[in-house]
Amino acid sequence: MRRSFLPAFWTLAGLSAAIFLSKPAWALDCAQASSVVDNLICASPKLKKADEAMSAAYFKLLRETKDSDFHEALIRSQRRWLQQRATQRFGLAKEKKTEDRDILLRITRDRLDALKKSTLIHTMEAERKAAVKDSGGPFVGYEADCDIFPPPYGNWNYSCHGSQHRQHGNRICSTSTEWASGHTTVKRFMSIFQDGTFHPIASCSFGYAASHAECPGTGDYTPTGSSAHWHMTPTERDVSPPQLEKLWKYDPDIDLGEDNALWMDDCLSANVFPPLGQRGASPAEKDQK
Repeated sequence: MRRSFLPAFWTLAGLSAAIFLSKPAWALDCAQASSVVDNLICASPKLKKADEAMSAAYFKLLRETKDSDFHEALIRSQRRWLQQRATQRFGLAKEKKTEDRDILLRITRDRLDALKKSTLIHTMEAERKAAVKDSGGPFVGYEADCDIFPPPYGNWNYSCHGSQHRQHGNRICSTSTEWASGHTTVKRFMSIFQDGTFHPIASCSFGYAASHAECPGTGDYTPTGSSAHWHMTPTERDVSPPQLEKLWKYDPDIDLGEDNALWMDDCLSANVFPPLGQRGASPAEKDQK
């Protein structure tokens, strides 16, 4: 399967969004509060205090972050978090006899803790370290979907799932984590970008909606049996090439784990990938058996 892929240029709307995301996320002004969430915060001294502490920790970390890439990603991350908090449907809380104010307080204190401990910066430092030996290129970065997960799928925790793409030469290795109804599915795939065209080479997956090609083990994850192999004729369902207009160079809120870093190192550096012993039989080879 081949996919034509032309470099994406900023549209006016995309450029406006980029400028918006690059501006600091300002603290809540109760004199201009209009949303349900803002009014809840402003009506509760405890919530207002937590929100002010969270905002102060954010601006302190922003001032201390000298790396321009990390600085921009931190601004984008905080704006994304504020947007999720502002648009959360809190009516579900009543089913668990939990007050909306308590949920907001928990969410805000969790974010305060992440900012005070510089967890977001440490995540980006790990992302940079993982890719230090790569050549880099236009198909590098993160695409994330973030939400505040209510019961039964979460404990009102903020979490991000998405894709990571790394590039070395014309080889692109990608991992995506998909979430649905409390279950996750991890997909891994390798592609080659040549002559302006994406060429998906191999894919595998594991988890809730895994395909018949279960990823061979790397790190702590070590499946066995005939299902543990790479699928050598990936389909549209198996592969999602990077969307340049959505890529963040670093994402402070997405942690794809050590196992993903290990297999990506192999994928990008090996002379031949996937290894011959990890490849599933092609349809033609199966017909001959």
